[in-house]
Amino acid sequence: MAALKAEKRECPYCSGKGYFQLLLGGTETCDFCNGTGKKS
Repeated sequence: MAALKAEKRECPYCSGKGYFQLLLGGTETCDFCNGTGKKS
C-alpha cells in the first residue's frame, strides 16, 4: 500500500473525525482539535 499524503491535515489523535468512540458507547469530543478533526 502506498502512503498517500493527506491534503487536509487531520488531527492525529482522532484520525480527523473530531471525536473519540467510547468503549461503553457514545462519543466524546476530541480535546486536541476541539471537534474540528483538523490539526491546529
